[in-house]
Amino acid sequence: MINLDNLKNLSKHNHAFIREILEVYLMNTPKDVDSMHESVKSGDFKMVRYFAHKLKSSSFTIGFTEGFRIFQKIELCVKDDQDEQQIPGLFLEAKVLCDSCIKEVKIELTNYT
Repeated sequence: MINLDNLKNLSKHNHAFIREILEVYLMNTPKDVDSMHESVKSGDFKMVRYFAHKLKSSSFTIGFTEGFRIFQKIELCVKDDQDEQQIPGLFLEAKVLCDSCIKEVKIELTNYT
């Protein structure tokens, strides 16, 4: 689900840097997903777009391509004033993907302790 090759190359295989990025992902992503969920429920699409962009970026950083794509889709949906009715469904799909990714990141993190 994740591919750390780009991060490894960028960091020149610096284990401390990779560990820090993974730890930040684990610390921030659940909070950001929860905040995005609240924004989806309240219909605050400006904040939905903000969190989609933030989560898209962090997904890219750790090579979580599926996450990058779904958050990009949500971000563009809001940005382009597309059918906002599809956002709750896209969010649920993103949440499931993130939950799986978080499990994988926790496992991967054991390689960098």
